[in-house]
Amino acid sequence: MELQKYFEEGNGVLICPLEEGKAPMYSHNADKPFKSASVIKTFVLAYYLAVGGDLEREIELPRKALIGTSIMTELTLTKATVRELLIYMMSFSDNSATNALFADAGFDALNSFCKNVLGTDKTVIGRKMLDYKAAERGEDNIITLNDCLKAMRFVMAHPTGRDIMRRHKGVERIVRYIFDPEIEYYGKGGNIPEVYNDIAVLRRPGGEYMFTGVLSYKCDASKTRRLMGLTGLAALGAERPII
Repeated sequence: MELQKYFEEGNGVLICPLEEGKAPMYSHNADKPFKSASVIKTFVLAYYLAVGGDLEREIELPRKALIGTSIMTELTLTKATVRELLIYMMSFSDNSATNALFADAGFDALNSFCKNVLGTDKTVIGRKMLDYKAAERGEDNIITLNDCLKAMRFVMAHPTGRDIMRRHKGVERIVRYIFDPEIEYYGKGGNIPEVYNDIAVLRRPGGEYMFTGVLSYKCDASKTRRLMGLTGLAALGAERPII
C-alpha cells in the first residue's frame, strides 16, 4: 500500500504494533508536535486510570460550565460520576465533561503525569476545551503521534480503559473502510478549525494489537479522511474494505 503519496509536511502518520519494542510499519512526522483537538482526551483518561480512586465519585459543575458539543449541555446535567464523565468525554467527545475533569485533576497534575508517568516528550495540556482565546495566547493542547502511542499503550493495559475506549463511535476516519463488526476498535478522533485528527488501536485477526494515528494541520479534510481509512487497512494488513 502506497501511503507515502499522502504524506505532507502538514500531517503525521504512525502505524506500529502496540507492543513495545517493535518497529513501526509507517512513521512520518511521528515526533512532530500538532494541535491535539479532542485526541488530548485520551491522555485525561490515562490519568484517571493511573490515579485510581473511586470512579463512582460525583463531580458537580455549575450550569455556566456547560458548553457546546456536549450531551451534558443538551440534557442539562450538572452532576455526574467520574466514570460517567470519562465515558461522555470519550464516546461523545463531550467538552463539558472534559472541562469538569480538567478542573477536578488540574493542569499541573495532568502535565506531570504525562511527563513523568507516560514519559511523553512534547505533550502539553494548556487550555480547556473550546477556549480559543487561550489558544490565541499560546496556551494550547499539543501532542505527537509517538506520545499518543504511549498514552494508548497505557489505556489499553487497563480493562476499564479498554471498556471506555471501545465506546467511541467515530466511523468516518481510521475505520472508514472496515465494516466487519468482529474487528476490535478502540479510538479517539478530534477536529477544530484547520485540525483533523484520529488515533486508534485495532486488533488483527491473529490477535496482535496495532496502533494507528493520523494528525494534520491545514490539510484537505477529504484527503485526510482517505489517508486515515488507508492507515486502518494497512494496520490490519488489508488493501480492500474489510467486510
